[in-house]
Amino acid sequence: MYKKSLILGLFLLFSFSKAYSQSKYSVEIVRDSFGVPHIFGKTDADCSYGLVYCALEDDYKTVLWGLLLARGKLGLMLGTEGAKIDYAVQLLGVPDFIEKHYESDLSPETKKLLVAGADAANDWIEKNPGKIIYKSLLPIRPTDFIAGYMLSMALMTGVEGAITKVVNETMPMLRYDQMSRGSNALAMNSKITKDGDVYLDCNAHQPLEGPMSWYEAHLHSEEGLNIVGATFHGAVSIFHGTNENLGWAHTTNYFDAIDIFQLEADPKKKNHYLVDGKSYKLESKRAKLTVNLSKKPDQKKFVLSLGKKRWWSIYGATYKNKKGIFAIRLASNMTLKSVEQWYKMNRAKNFTEFREALEIKGIINQFITYADRFDTIYCVSNGAMPIRAEGYDWTSTVPGNTMKTLWKDYLPHDSLPHVLNPNCGYVFEVNNTSYSMTAKEENPRPLPCQKNVSFALNETNRSLRFYEIMEQKKGKKLDWNDFLEIKYDEHYPTRVVAPFKNFDLEEVFHLDHTKYPDIADAIQIMKTWSKTRRGIESDTNATLVFKWIYGTYFSINDEIEARFVKEPAYKLEYFANGIRKAKEETLRDFGKLCIPLGEFQRHQRGNVDLPVCGGPDMWNAKVGEPYQKGKRRINAGESYILLSRFKKDGSLPQLRSIMCYGSSNNPDSKHYTDQMHLYNTKQTKEISLSKEWAYKHAERVYRLGE
Repeated sequence: MYKKSLILGLFLLFSFSKAYSQSKYSVEIVRDSFGVPHIFGKTDADCSYGLVYCALEDDYKTVLWGLLLARGKLGLMLGTEGAKIDYAVQLLGVPDFIEKHYESDLSPETKKLLVAGADAANDWIEKNPGKIIYKSLLPIRPTDFIAGYMLSMALMTGVEGAITKVVNETMPMLRYDQMSRGSNALAMNSKITKDGDVYLDCNAHQPLEGPMSWYEAHLHSEEGLNIVGATFHGAVSIFHGTNENLGWAHTTNYFDAIDIFQLEADPKKKNHYLVDGKSYKLESKRAKLTVNLSKKPDQKKFVLSLGKKRWWSIYGATYKNKKGIFAIRLASNMTLKSVEQWYKMNRAKNFTEFREALEIKGIINQFITYADRFDTIYCVSNGAMPIRAEGYDWTSTVPGNTMKTLWKDYLPHDSLPHVLNPNCGYVFEVNNTSYSMTAKEENPRPLPCQKNVSFALNETNRSLRFYEIMEQKKGKKLDWNDFLEIKYDEHYPTRVVAPFKNFDLEEVFHLDHTKYPDIADAIQIMKTWSKTRRGIESDTNATLVFKWIYGTYFSINDEIEARFVKEPAYKLEYFANGIRKAKEETLRDFGKLCIPLGEFQRHQRGNVDLPVCGGPDMWNAKVGEPYQKGKRRINAGESYILLSRFKKDGSLPQLRSIMCYGSSNNPDSKHYTDQMHLYNTKQTKEISLSKEWAYKHAERVYRLGE
């Protein structure tokens, strides 16, 4: 009886959602000549409805991947590996937190967006039933989108590394992940621009495809929302972009965002732990996992359902292993307000309103580089940064037997590293240290309250290169072409560092070739390249260098890095062995050592296969995965670019953008690859906040919800 009632209830809920949404939303979609959706609605919720619907039209598989992740059912799509992620989602207590806080913690306006997103997904599914192979997802719920936001935040802070360390019993650890991915952001105001305009480069470096790739859209409502930018597939607002008055860019910052606590087991009570001598019971729940053991996701003959115990303590998600009881504490599973913060940033009309949105602390990490038409520029190492007690080593495993270590509050926003309207006229962030975001003499200084946040102190090759460029342009006013020159720069600095590591790579370009006769020719090629340090397609010396970077730098782990410090000679031998391997592979793959970079590095999708410039940790950032015959296919780096120019006459900002492939991930669409040639030749397409512009450049106009 109960089962029948539950099925009937779900059926009525799904039916109600469909009927309700069909009469509730009125949305007009204008697809421009590049297929980018310009979404026009009476309300902001209309725009969220249209955004999710369009994302499903353009890439339903990625949207559904996110929904499966949020629902803890990736095991259906990815088998055993997906089930491991599902366990992590439930271990972190994301569904429990949402159930407890959804009604109380979000504003009615934000909930309307989430309901609209769920309605859009259910409506699209109703019209495309053959594309949904996992009926257990239905109906899509507003809370599914919240889970997606929370998990995205957790992934951006490196939570997968923390969970892996605990499960694999390899504590202690450093938490901010030494990742090679990144982003660029640059803002300039009238103090340095010739024309007095304000420039903003929003240039995220994410995977080019998949759940963490970008989706471009324009949202315009009669309630005042009007913004162009990019978001993740299935989100209900823009993540970074430009509205009529202001714009912002995100770049990842690195600080100690996650703590691992070792709990003290109560010897007198099973599944209890002691905090200041008081016994607490570990909460026990069962993670429900569904694993598709078939080789193809759409085959359901071998679907296994199973349960795995998970624990919760006052410190957070808890795991028991052979070494003891460990808890993981992080801000991303303790707030669901990132969706609300982004929505308020979308709607902000000036710096005051934008700054108020940042106080929400829902976006728990990420630099924010800001510019507006009022000549304001701003950069902040943003995030929910815990206020931690003195006297503990927060870079290692922390005692979980005292309330002194149980942090609950975060640093006030104004105490975070930031710069507002510096005299030099520019702010920037390229994943370098939080204490380097403008002219060196105007950079923020470390404050005592930031001591236990453990901001990364490393510069990147992009930050070092930027300072070199600005030194060359010192004392000059810059125009738009200068701005573009910086944005598309494809040089390494005069001293090449290992980004996010604690050593340089520069020594490889100064090896004594006479000591290594078998690779003397390769060393000489690398030395020749180091005189220009370019990443242009025609450079015949760059390929060998890039082969070395991929084979050597990307294989350096913490153990090897530690040996570099203790044994300087080992570092040189390691570098030399890397050159030896790069030489061998280059000769094997291409038959000679001097190969144009464009032959080695490709921008490929479908039938389009192009040579591409740039390189790892350059401003024109490109990172590749192994491709055919020893080549590299670009799969991360320059992914979405939005260049904004705020005119001093107060007119709408002039916008140029580009996607790495196109607006659609449907191979049958002409917009699957139609931006690739522009992307490859450092060109952009026009896009606008103007409704008239959208209709003038319309390829297709259609309505939803009616």
